[in-house]
Amino acid sequence: MLNLCHPHELLAEESTIQTVFNYGAVGIAKGLDLGSTKADVEVKGRICAPLWLLPDLYKRNMISFEMPEVYNDRYRRKFNAGAECLSLKNKAPFFYEVGMKCNSMLQDVELSNFLSRTFQRRYQDLISKGLNTMSGEEVLELHCKLSVEEQQLFEGGRASITACERWVQRNYSNYLPKDTRKKRSAVSETAGAQDDSKQRRS
Repeated sequence: MLNLCHPHELLAEESTIQTVFNYGAVGIAKGLDLGSTKADVEVKGRICAPLWLLPDLYKRNMISFEMPEVYNDRYRRKFNAGAECLSLKNKAPFFYEVGMKCNSMLQDVELSNFLSRTFQRRYQDLISKGLNTMSGEEVLELHCKLSVEEQQLFEGGRASITACERWVQRNYSNYLPKDTRKKRSAVSETAGAQDDSKQRRS
């Protein structure tokens, strides 16, 4: 079910998928695909349809569809070659979201494993290293390689590290109850007065 509280999920649903209509459809071609020159979709006609339209039509066996190019074998080999070999920001900004939504229809175990392996490898090789070792310029370069989902994860990690550093460097006295602070202040003043008195006697 679409979560309206997450704008990125809405944007992912607008991704276009190459779709084949098993039956003709009247008057929808130009509405779905602005590049179409015909108003109707013919039987076995191809059209780029938004992802949100596919599930109900697919359940009724009215369409079939092709996974976007970035999920095919050629790109899978690039992913396997290393996380830094492929930039997802421009090629597939919603790589995982679109992949999972398509696979909810296809129920392809191999695709599911591919998405899982890709996420694990890119998290270890890009996101985890970036959080620990990268300078400002390197972070900007990394952002150009990450999908929207990966960018969210990376920025969440950076925010957590910043919060942790602030916690380590915190002033403990600010976290004590006011009464305790007053007592400690009074004890410190008394101790200081006693030290002054001893110095005068000596």
